[in-house]
Amino acid sequence: MFTYDEKYKFTEEWFDPMISIWEQLFEKYEKENIKSVLEVGCFEGRATIFLCENILQEGTNYDIVDTFIYNNFTHNISHHPQINFNISKGYSQHVLPTLVEQNKQYDFIYIDASHRADDTFVDAYYAHKMLNKGGILIFDDFGWKDPNAPHAVNSPELGIRMFFSMYDNYYKLIMSGYQIGAEKIK
Repeated sequence: MFTYDEKYKFTEEWFDPMISIWEQLFEKYEKENIKSVLEVGCFEGRATIFLCENILQEGTNYDIVDTFIYNNFTHNISHHPQINFNISKGYSQHVLPTLVEQNKQYDFIYIDASHRADDTFVDAYYAHKMLNKGGILIFDDFGWKDPNAPHAVNSPELGIRMFFSMYDNYYKLIMSGYQIGAEKIK
């Protein structure tokens, strides 16, 4: 199983339970076909670094969207100059439409930003427009619930369910649990 080198700076290990699942998932896909990545919400970059260390090839274009970028994140990605990072600081509902207007297309999209259902749905809507056929879309926090605000809008799950109820004929589910992943089939 993959472990992080000591050169990286992290304060949280939220992504770590997903490592073995992602390792199994990406065994089934041609890694060399992933030439463009969009990550919506990055925090310190544990998922980012996992991809850089295990999946991505030199020259991969990697777009990041987040409302703030931690110094730890920029430190961590600095160890991967072979990846073409482009960081957009701002709310995804503002940044993603500009990426659509630029005709950006991606082979892999990871959505791990807001924990609100409506925000997650909007992120998914724009991701769908930019994901290539055969591309992979993964949502984090499908299983997360806010214990202090139990209404469904306060969890990504409802937004993800709404997205797949609208676009189910475009996707094949490839992983489910705390995260949900799907391959775009048309």
